[in-house]
Amino acid sequence: MTWPKVTIIWLNYNSSKIMNIILRSLESIANLDYPNYELIVVDNGSIDKSFEKIKEFLDKKNNLRKKIIKLNKNLGFTGGNNIGFRARDLDSKYIVLLNNDAIIFDHSLKELVEYAELRNDIGAIQGIIVDLDNGRVDTTGSILTEFLIGAQIYHGRNPMSIKKAFYITYADGAFSLYRIDSIKKATGFSDRIFYDEMFAYFDDNILGLQLWNSNFKIISIPKVLALHRRSSSFGKISPLKLYLIIKGFYALNEITNARFKSFIHNVNIIYNMIGGIFVPFALKIIKNYENKEYSLKDFIKAIYLACIHGTKWGRNKLREMNKPIDIYKAPLIRSSPKILIPWFLGLGSAFGKRIFTEIITEEFEKNINNYIVDWI
Repeated sequence: MTWPKVTIIWLNYNSSKIMNIILRSLESIANLDYPNYELIVVDNGSIDKSFEKIKEFLDKKNNLRKKIIKLNKNLGFTGGNNIGFRARDLDSKYIVLLNNDAIIFDHSLKELVEYAELRNDIGAIQGIIVDLDNGRVDTTGSILTEFLIGAQIYHGRNPMSIKKAFYITYADGAFSLYRIDSIKKATGFSDRIFYDEMFAYFDDNILGLQLWNSNFKIISIPKVLALHRRSSSFGKISPLKLYLIIKGFYALNEITNARFKSFIHNVNIIYNMIGGIFVPFALKIIKNYENKEYSLKDFIKAIYLACIHGTKWGRNKLREMNKPIDIYKAPLIRSSPKILIPWFLGLGSAFGKRIFTEIITEEFEKNINNYIVDWI
């Protein structure tokens, strides 16, 4: 087999606190047994000396084909990956998006490419990503519900229990492989992957739906390919993280044809208030959370601005697109009382994401024959 060229895009931003994981991630890239790849490191304007440590580490990897880019400011997940995309070798057939808190196995890239090469209609593919700390499934990709709440199916399960490849709505940005021609056709972009304005969160949702709308498939394969410590970069609680998540959600809602679009827009603010404010602050009290940097006012302001900015951006983008993205062309969990009631009670938000994910996984498994991949 002639192995096609792959570009791995790896972002960094102020990662000194997790430098042990960072260096393990880079080491895992250098140890890949894939014969034809390059690494592009994009630093998003770090000021904590993490970039210097990373560069020093990579300078010693003489056999690793690499490009190192230092930006003057933080362009986020979307902007940083777009920079990496433009810097890629133009001979590359695939790109890999890899988080700097993910550690990949030496066989992982070969596995992804072998499966991707089986069909020309595969736009993106990923494997099983395991939680670095507990060995359970972190993600096998995500399925959207009609309420536009994504669920990382099989999260928390034993990774050995997953036996077959299946279709997913979108691949996880922690470690996934994309066919470059598919991205170009699906997005209409020649020089980027994502909308820069998204910054972070819901970018992979939108890209996944764009691929399905252009008749490309997204697949999860039953192979354990990486370890991951989720939320290492943004952390657990902050107004910025809350702002980006809510902004992305409202933007996604505006540019799609979800049946419950108005309902989602009007009701979700309640979940954001409950899940985004009261639960985090309750956790701070219960766990004696040490970070006193943020006030209740900061969180309220973040939610208010996110709703306004996300809605405005989405409506402007919809006018440019002329028609909404059709979520029904992608694998989707349809509405039902079993989905509606937990979502309405807030289980799809910060109240009980794990419970909601398990419910979605069970619904997915009930209809697994609709999602199993036919490789022929």
